[in-house]
Amino acid sequence: MSADKLFHLRKDYDATPLLREDMPDDPFLLFKGWFKEAAEKENIEANAMTLATVGYDMVPSARVVLLKQFSNDGFVFFTNYNSKKGRQIEENPNVSLLFFWSISLRQIRIEGTVKKITAEESDEYFYSRPLESQITAALSSQSSPLPDMEEFEQKIMSTLFQTMENASDAVLRPEHWGGYIVEPHSFEFWQGGSNRFHDRFKYIATGGGWDIQRLYP
Repeated sequence: MSADKLFHLRKDYDATPLLREDMPDDPFLLFKGWFKEAAEKENIEANAMTLATVGYDMVPSARVVLLKQFSNDGFVFFTNYNSKKGRQIEENPNVSLLFFWSISLRQIRIEGTVKKITAEESDEYFYSRPLESQITAALSSQSSPLPDMEEFEQKIMSTLFQTMENASDAVLRPEHWGGYIVEPHSFEFWQGGSNRFHDRFKYIATGGGWDIQRLYP
């Protein structure tokens, strides 16, 4: 069987080169600036990030999730704790995040450890969501086989009508659904350059600060 060769798909990058003296000491500060620019430029969700996890079986798994909060403490996302990602995180808290912003010609790789946020913090976000999203999260056995989509949809609608009849605008957040925070120990900031002469800067946590290294393209 012949392969579909994609050798002709090539794009040259022309971003302004990054200089070491322009890199702040704090990677969170640089992330915030790049994220703000991406959110203003990109026509997609700038907070979409690839989350990579590995469980006991040492088989990596990756999926796109949405960043919902960030600070110098770390990066927060929400999910079903019983999902595949939740099970792998329980087995191995070492994870990687990747943001890719094609229009900005930039990507950010983050490696760190992950842990659950508090129940109060999970409640705050859960109850900010639309009622339909709350119900879907509460009823879904995420990552498990779904034998009957129509039956699941009917269950969601039934719960929605019942909740509205009770004059309620929320359902109880299930204990198996909540947030995680990724606490970084390294960042890599990548920006596309002409003739594949890309700029790459890596920040490595040193305990009291960050060591900054320029990497080969």
